[in-house]
Amino acid sequence: MGLWTMQRCEPGLDDLLADEMMGTVTRSAGTDREALRAMLRALALRLPAERFEGVRPRCASPAASGCRPSAA
Repeated sequence: MGLWTMQRCEPGLDDLLADEMMGTVTRSAGTDREALRAMLRALALRLPAERFEGVRPRCASPAASGCRPSAA
């Protein structure tokens, strides 16, 4: 179980792509982890800057530590 799970924080892209299940999921979709990362990066670059204003960590509780900001 990842550290993000124990801290009750939403996982970041690196956490999701590192998950063992993602290999199976991306293969079944006809792609791989790096291609998915590149596609999501290209998508993020097309989003307007206003979309990211006010982005803050998305933790289940304020006491949780180690959360990285989420753009979602």
